[in-house]
Amino acid sequence: MCHVDCEAQFKETPHGRVMSFETAAVGKKMSCEVCHGAGSIHAETESPEDILILGKLDPAACSSICLQCHNKGSIMYWRGNEHDMSDVGCLDCHLVHKVSSFKHQLIESEPEVCYPCHQEQQVETMLPSHHPIPEGKMVCSNCHRPHGAFKGNLDSDERVNDMCLNCHAQYQGPFIFEHEPVLESCLLCHAPHGAVANNLLIQNEPFICLQCHDFHFHAGMEGFEGEWTDIFGRPGSTDRFSNQVAFTTSCTQCHSEIHGSDLPSQSVTGGGRAMTR
Repeated sequence: MCHVDCEAQFKETPHGRVMSFETAAVGKKMSCEVCHGAGSIHAETESPEDILILGKLDPAACSSICLQCHNKGSIMYWRGNEHDMSDVGCLDCHLVHKVSSFKHQLIESEPEVCYPCHQEQQVETMLPSHHPIPEGKMVCSNCHRPHGAFKGNLDSDERVNDMCLNCHAQYQGPFIFEHEPVLESCLLCHAPHGAVANNLLIQNEPFICLQCHDFHFHAGMEGFEGEWTDIFGRPGSTDRFSNQVAFTTSCTQCHSEIHGSDLPSQSVTGGGRAMTR
């Protein structure tokens, strides 16, 4: 009788639509008192102080009320996950009394609902190389479990690679000639939210490769200066800096199969370890 406007909106929400069903978690039918506590005193005094108002509770206490019913699936990981530990509660992301225009009763669509807290990641998605989040082809929950996971709320219970390979299956292998960093973690070379370098690399070539590898000895040699002809009779020219240009510009000019290879290298005696094809 007092909350007419709230009732009109609430009955169209998922909570409102299950009012007539018994909620197994609390052993009684869904009602306002399931979330707001006993209301007899509040009905007499009409004072907001005599009823639980979830928006005035701290995030952990508010989430505890929601977890009475929402306690299955990925939500089982909520307690102790990074959102919980950062004082983020259910009402920070979800609407309760109003019908949401977005999936899962979110207050905004993804990724906008995530950006107020994750501003660094928002900026990274605007860098030249990024996953297609701004284009609307991906959202945060494609890679993250917002209600909790073992590490970083990532959608993988084991290695981060297992999550990446859901989309990038061509790099899964196993390969005869393997690149050790690829086996360990994609994040050793790639920045998942965005990067200045192509292909989400944390640095441009050759600098990213030089974190582990030395320059080819050719790179320090002075090149031949003059005209030359290849084995097919085609003319060309070179100068003293030709070796530096050839060997210090982009490693993947020659080592194209950097994620791993099954084929022996064409011109290197090291078998397939050079990953040139």
